[in-house]
Amino acid sequence: MRASAVSGIVFANARDEAVGRMTNYRSMASVPFGGRYRLIDFCLSNLVNAGITNIGVITKANYRSLMDHIGSGAFWDLDRKQGGVHLLPPFNISGARRYHGYIEALYGAMDFLNRCNSEYIVLCDGCVAANVDISAAVDFHIRKDADITVVYRTGAALEKVNNMMTMTVDSDDRLVSVDFPDSISKNELSSLGVLVFGRELLIELVNNAYENGGRNIDVDIIADRINALKICGFRHNGFSAIMTDIETYTAANMSLLSKEVRDDLFNPERRIMTKNRDDMPTRYGTKAEVKDSFVADGCVIDGEVFRSVLSRGVIVKRGATVKNSIIMQDCVIGENAIVCDAIFDKSVTLNNNTVIRGTTERTIYVEKNQII
Repeated sequence: MRASAVSGIVFANARDEAVGRMTNYRSMASVPFGGRYRLIDFCLSNLVNAGITNIGVITKANYRSLMDHIGSGAFWDLDRKQGGVHLLPPFNISGARRYHGYIEALYGAMDFLNRCNSEYIVLCDGCVAANVDISAAVDFHIRKDADITVVYRTGAALEKVNNMMTMTVDSDDRLVSVDFPDSISKNELSSLGVLVFGRELLIELVNNAYENGGRNIDVDIIADRINALKICGFRHNGFSAIMTDIETYTAANMSLLSKEVRDDLFNPERRIMTKNRDDMPTRYGTKAEVKDSFVADGCVIDGEVFRSVLSRGVIVKRGATVKNSIIMQDCVIGENAIVCDAIFDKSVTLNNNTVIRGTTERTIYVEKNQII
């Protein structure tokens, strides 16, 4: 694969509604994940690891946090004179408006598609945590002489189904049928939200679908053209999680407590890159007890942490307990406080002797900058 022949597009607001209040002030792609990362880090890193350095990020709303995180793209080696990363906010050209689906989003970004001059386009959902070999997927697409390639995985390990496309493929890896079921069995093939198109074909299909009122690529292009186009499926065999609700988000983060998942997701041969925050190593007090947890740098822990994910700069004071929880950047857990089955967004302060306790069935979410 000639990397210069491929450009990427990331849908930053994919499934924004899935995680409720967590996306009130940010896009799905900028939702924190795994202590150090944002979800968009997986899309950008997957594309850059394949040598793709011309990337458009289609935004819809609440993208200030995304702009701050991406910056010039330097942390992904995307601060370039040619190519680089381009934020594509809603843009009212003739007939376009703030979009209500992927097809309208691509129609609004048509200027990027026309200007990039790449032979192929890789589309990525910004709600997916997976280390996908994009280079292998594009090579597969070229070798099969496919019109469209859908990257899929077997079954849904974590997700509740929400408009997720399943498919069957024949012995030549060609899609023969697609469906949108209410549930997915562990042996079914489901889309991972990564698609490969020829650029000119994508432009033609988007224009046609838009003119006919289409909104969804899976329904209005793939399902509608499955017999008219050669649509192939490329299998992703590693860990993957699509954020479909708070429970999925929590389970995906907790999956990082498994070494097998960490080794797959953070494969050193295809690094997941993120915005650096130069910080000190985490400090553990003499009374600290930490078990089965994923702890980022810059934390100060004097209390107890069990089966939890702690982001950068979290402080757990003496006598405090954090259990089965996700604590985002710069939160403070006061002395003798208890946090159980909860998600704390950024910069939450929990006062001394305060208890926040959810259940395994119902995780409590606390918005950022709260003092409790």
